[in-house]
Amino acid sequence: MAAEVQLIPYSELAPGAITAIRNQVIRGVLAQASRELHLPETDLVVRDIRPLADLSLYSTGTTTSTSERWGYAATGTTTGYAAINASTNAMSDMRYCAIYGVRDRHGGAVSGSATLAPLTGWAHSKQVISLIKINVGGSDKVIWDITGMYAYKENRAAFATSAVLIPQNVTFCISYYRSGSLEVGVPSAPVTDELDWLQLIGVIVEPRGKVISP
Repeated sequence: MAAEVQLIPYSELAPGAITAIRNQVIRGVLAQASRELHLPETDLVVRDIRPLADLSLYSTGTTTSTSERWGYAATGTTTGYAAINASTNAMSDMRYCAIYGVRDRHGGAVSGSATLAPLTGWAHSKQVISLIKINVGGSDKVIWDITGMYAYKENRAAFATSAVLIPQNVTFCISYYRSGSLEVGVPSAPVTDELDWLQLIGVIVEPRGKVISP
């Protein structure tokens, strides 16, 4: 069968589909981690992804973030891919990451400002990112087109039926394609410095006690 790695807007998924995708992803990552780490699944933890500690995301340009947040300042007006973490980063030992979706939490920044604006309405929103590319171990695993979810005013999220897996000790790089002309609604003024609040949806699987011990 052909590999299906496309992104599907939330509003186009059948009821219960997101839960099914999440459960399938978790089962697959748990099985691989258990097999490769030689640990029973009862000794593993499934938790949320931390943008800084797990993915080492930048806050802007090539500047490493100093806080756990999903904001990235896509500064300037250059069109093209920009890496939002260093390509030399590797997933930590005994840690597996699976990413299977994206959620847009931005509300549109004021012109020239990278400050998070309130979610005050569709007409004031602007998104300058159109594609997300995830490279794992030197190979591009997905190129997700996130613009499909902007056809819907509510539930700005999208999911893939199969996850991007980043195994332990493997290098990875996440890149955003920035286009200054991509708009959602009509912003009140041109935005030259936009903070992109894109949350990557997924899970981390690792041994109990590595970070948390539920």
